[in-house]
Amino acid sequence: MGNNGKRHRSLTAVPVMGQLQVRLAALEAENRSLRAKLPSRDGETHFRQVIDASPVPLSVDDMKGTIEYINRKFEEKFGYSHKEIPTSSAWFARAYPNPMYRRQVLAQWRTYLKKGLSAGKEVRPPEVEVTCKDGSLRRVEFIGTLLGDRLLIAANDVTERERLEKQILEISDQERERIGQDLHDGLCQLLSGIKFKTTLLEQKLQSKAPEEALDARAIEGLLNGAIQQARNIARGLHPVDLGARGLMSALEELASTIVNVYGLSCMCDFRHSVLVHDHLAATHLYRIAQEAINNAIRHGRATRVIIRLSGRNDNLVLKVLDNGTGFPTRPSRKPGMGLHLMNYRARAIDASFEIGPAPGHGTVVTCRLRGTPRHGRLAH
Repeated sequence: MGNNGKRHRSLTAVPVMGQLQVRLAALEAENRSLRAKLPSRDGETHFRQVIDASPVPLSVDDMKGTIEYINRKFEEKFGYSHKEIPTSSAWFARAYPNPMYRRQVLAQWRTYLKKGLSAGKEVRPPEVEVTCKDGSLRRVEFIGTLLGDRLLIAANDVTERERLEKQILEISDQERERIGQDLHDGLCQLLSGIKFKTTLLEQKLQSKAPEEALDARAIEGLLNGAIQQARNIARGLHPVDLGARGLMSALEELASTIVNVYGLSCMCDFRHSVLVHDHLAATHLYRIAQEAINNAIRHGRATRVIIRLSGRNDNLVLKVLDNGTGFPTRPSRKPGMGLHLMNYRARAIDASFEIGPAPGHGTVVTCRLRGTPRHGRLAH
């Protein structure tokens, strides 16, 4: 009996120990699973804390149209809560209420997103105009960065920067006009007075000292050259007269100067009289045309340039076409200062700006000034 009892207890203990081992193994597996999940949860919490503490407006998208998270700065900047913009569609509907503009921005974003993802680079489309919840407009540059299967989007508000750029540009133009006016009214008038006295001196010397009279005539010739140069400089600094037809006259004179200086074909194509009553807009359009022509000559090696101006009042279209080497298939990553200045000038008068290949051959620069609200069209 004793031996049989021991044997029975031993047989009973075996399955109990096996059950305990199985249970312990299951608990260990569950524990490992919990430990594996814990860092992920901690990481997610830390990730959101970092995003929320960022001074930059940020959003996290799941690449399927759902906005998973927006930080406090994003809500402060644009006024929308996460409940109001849970999806990309909701964001586009609120941020771009104009249907036409919304379609343009959406198409542009998708194009740049596709290119960025395929190349493994950040997504950086051109700046857009965002309508905030309070109705205000902000100029914003959105930059997308891929993080695993999600897209982190940063919003860079450039509204204040562009306001300051516009102010600097206006101050620069005002100072340029002031210097041009001073040259015309001051230096040119002084040189003209000296020329007049030199002419009188030459007339007096002709009978008394013919050789000295010739010297006076030579001085008069030099003064004529100096007056012409001073007037050209003054006209370059202040090219557009205050009259409504001032822009047309300034562009015609610009074309004539290009022909005389560079010896190439440059002509104005005005289908009808284009009157511009806004002197600031006329000046900016002139400077855009001037820079476009300079680029066509310096970089495009053009031999023919056409300046076209059409429309009336605040609905104007300026085009500068050339037969140069054409628009590059791969634009430079760092556009030149001239391109930036043309962009700034267009924005300063609430106009759109485009540069691309001309029909057939060459490049065309187009600036459109319309009376419609700025956020109703895509700014370039």
